[in-house]
Amino acid sequence: MNKSKIRNFNGELLTYQQAAEKSNIGINTVMKLARESGALIKIGRIARVDWNVFYNYITSVYQAD
Repeated sequence: MNKSKIRNFNGELLTYQQAAEKSNIGINTVMKLARESGALIKIGRIARVDWNVFYNYITSVYQAD
């Protein structure tokens, strides 16, 4: 498999790895939360996380009181 050479963290759609690094949480947790939040976008066999939907979901559901 060819590794992507483009690593733009400012894009709308991130890989699981990029979303995990940007949010400082583990990849498995990112995968679970992306499915929960509806931020998971599948393009063929490629999975991407819509960062805006993902981040808004996390901040609204897991807000500390």
